[in-house]
Amino acid sequence: MNDDWEPFAPQDIGWSKRKRALFGCLSLILVAALLASAASGASWLWSQWRAEWADVDKPARAQQAGQEPTPTDAPLTREEATTTAVPLPAATATLSINRIAFVNPEGQVETIAPDGRERRRLTDTDLRYQFPAWSPNGDYLAVIGGNRSGSGVYLLQDVANPPDPTERYFSIRLNPFYLYWSPDSQYLTFLANHPDNAIALYLTPATGDVQNRVLATGSPFYWHWAANSEQILIHSGANNANARIALLDASGEAVEENVAPPGLFQAPSISADGRYWAYATQRDAGLSWLTMLNTETGSVYEQRHAGLLAMSWSPTENKLALISGPPETEAFYGPLRLIDADTGEGRLLSRETVLAFFWSPDGRYLAYLSSSRLNRNIQAASLTRPSKLSAKPQPTQGNHFFRLHVVDIASGSDRHIVSFQPTILFLAQFLPYFDQYAHSHHLWSPDSGALVLSVRQNGENQVVIIPINGEPLRELTAGDMAFWSQQ
Repeated sequence: MNDDWEPFAPQDIGWSKRKRALFGCLSLILVAALLASAASGASWLWSQWRAEWADVDKPARAQQAGQEPTPTDAPLTREEATTTAVPLPAATATLSINRIAFVNPEGQVETIAPDGRERRRLTDTDLRYQFPAWSPNGDYLAVIGGNRSGSGVYLLQDVANPPDPTERYFSIRLNPFYLYWSPDSQYLTFLANHPDNAIALYLTPATGDVQNRVLATGSPFYWHWAANSEQILIHSGANNANARIALLDASGEAVEENVAPPGLFQAPSISADGRYWAYATQRDAGLSWLTMLNTETGSVYEQRHAGLLAMSWSPTENKLALISGPPETEAFYGPLRLIDADTGEGRLLSRETVLAFFWSPDGRYLAYLSSSRLNRNIQAASLTRPSKLSAKPQPTQGNHFFRLHVVDIASGSDRHIVSFQPTILFLAQFLPYFDQYAHSHHLWSPDSGALVLSVRQNGENQVVIIPINGEPLRELTAGDMAFWSQQ
């Protein structure tokens, strides 16, 4: 990493070179459209693996036949969104904060109400800021800010006439690049570069004296806080001899507990009630198995999977959503599935090539992103060369759009809400690590009725609200890296 801080350079939570190259192929397709040049397509070699989920897929097949035709890609405009968004009943909840944080075109942090009122500028400094993260109680926003002198972690308050940012970490060379609050909002964990050519997981209190403590190191590094804010389930060092899945004590008083040798996955996930842990375990011959551990009984559910695994528990039930990629690859995009840990029942929710998914706070919906162009360009390859992936630019016409879908978990109804063009940061940094960012940065409104997206619209980055009940989208303001408060 460069000594000079580059405020909008994508940072790796940690990938192998092969995986970075793989996802770079997808980025080449989409970034070209963002730069207003001719879009480039790709030819993907994909080995079709044996349907390990054959029984899981059966309940969805009948439903698949009855689904409505999926709308075609279209620019994200108010008029088009009005015609393409399909009504879904919106959930309701009591709101106490309900605000959106974003970074304006000058690199400063602002907040705004969903109706566009009460806009506040929280920073006005010579630093440029990235990825604001709301504390769960809404008292603070954590941000990364920096310039060529160095970079740090700062806390902001979303109030009228806000005080100056409070510095909790600063370094000239060891740049921070990812933020994640504890569920009780008392601590902030973040990743920063480490002098031993690795990544360090830091913990700092939200208030009081600055006491930055290194909890663990490794590269790559992913983790999930337990709901009690006392334990952290980590996955670090994939693809090297120090790879591990471990349970850390946030207080530092207990010795860390090694859980299992990691398989092919990114972020671990702990169920909302704390009973289940989900991760992937490596077995003989390098095979990777999805593992759901019942921490109360010690029982284990296992399912072999292909490719890289990305997963996340429902915020209200013991249901695990997951996607995984082709065999012998480090890609995670693929069909969207759901497993009920209490019953063992599995369901196929979507056969689309899903790139990312996000649970609504009430657990009723799963929003997911797909790419019809990528879907069309995935082709079967010889099983004798399953690990060979290549991207060959092909001339294409027009811009490329992600497709936002919402699945109703109870009914299985799958609706295409709108298509949109992603911002470069969304594509290059948020999307490749969506399963980790889903723990810390929220796209859904607290009442589960809408999502906020950072989109490329009319030649600039825009913050846009997408209701899921068929109402027209709302263009809030120019900006990027928009995230909703958690309550």
